[in-house]
Amino acid sequence: MTYKYVYLDNAASTFPKPLSVINRMNNAMRYNTANPGRSGHRLSNQNAEIIYKARKTAADFFGITDSPENIVFTHSATHSINIAINGLIENGDSVIISDLEHNSVLRPLAEREKDGMITLKIAETSTYDDETVENFRKLIDAKTKMIFVTHASNVKGNTLPIEKIGKLCKDHGILFCVDSSQTAGHLKCDINSLGADILCTSGHKGLFGPQGTGLLVFSEKIPIKPLIFGGTGGSSLMKTQPFELPESLESGTQNTAGIAGLDEGIKFVRTHEKEIHAKEKKLYGLAFQGLSECKGITIYSDRYNRTPTLAFNIGDMPSEKVTEILDSKGICVRGGFHCAALFHEKMKTTQQGMVRASFSWFNTEEQIKLFVKICRLISR
Repeated sequence: MTYKYVYLDNAASTFPKPLSVINRMNNAMRYNTANPGRSGHRLSNQNAEIIYKARKTAADFFGITDSPENIVFTHSATHSINIAINGLIENGDSVIISDLEHNSVLRPLAEREKDGMITLKIAETSTYDDETVENFRKLIDAKTKMIFVTHASNVKGNTLPIEKIGKLCKDHGILFCVDSSQTAGHLKCDINSLGADILCTSGHKGLFGPQGTGLLVFSEKIPIKPLIFGGTGGSSLMKTQPFELPESLESGTQNTAGIAGLDEGIKFVRTHEKEIHAKEKKLYGLAFQGLSECKGITIYSDRYNRTPTLAFNIGDMPSEKVTEILDSKGICVRGGFHCAALFHEKMKTTQQGMVRASFSWFNTEEQIKLFVKICRLISR
């Protein structure tokens, strides 16, 4: 596939998608759009089978091979996060998050705090993992119900010590939820190895699925109140919502074409996993080195990031202006504040924002070199 522009906004949504994903979705839309699991005829059953197989693919990917029912399909990571927060948090609870969180974690919790229902605490992250963990530990009290953190910052791409925070939660009997939107497909996201109870992620970023897909992954069965109530295709004579996963959290007609595409995207990642990770690492290193050699460019990301996301600014130029100039040259990046209020307050960039370039499998070294060249020209 050849395009006239250079797409470096993969942390927002990967583009292009693998041809296998496109073909799978096209077939789903052309040959069978029956409602999955809602009728007894063969077309409905075929689509129910598509969703079940996709559930098994995801379960294997996230390390719960024997529990595909613990995979819940959602519309986005934001949808998954809201299900987890609103389904588990009760009046009087205390919740701890990091100062790197995306607004999809911050805002539903801030709303509950504004209504006087919970106490929200924000742990300061550090360049030292043990210091970060200690900052979380100091905020734990008798009312702490949950710690909810991002696996990696969506702005600068640095990762948190998830395994250590997970152990902290286990030691204190606290629910541990992880937003892996920026790591699923880039890093190993075995939910049990991470020590998480719940993992939320999008389908359209590192997993190469379509927009409108997300995942909610449970390490084990956890009693949780649904966000949406309605038809589940089964137990139709019950006047209340069934409580078994995944049906209890999947009311309404499923996005069969999207789920089929996500299934194919995850399979693509599994097939090319080592190659994808190696290429992303190489492209990131090339971009980092190129920008770091220019005195007029400030880089916020770490030299050896584990995710292929690079945040920077050029002089005191507004990040949106840099993005606009790059766009005029055919290069797509993101500027502004990236739906991450806490992060920009922490970094004191609430006026300038940051420019974010994020790389993926379909990018090339030539594209990175062109990106670096234009950034250097802008900085003069």
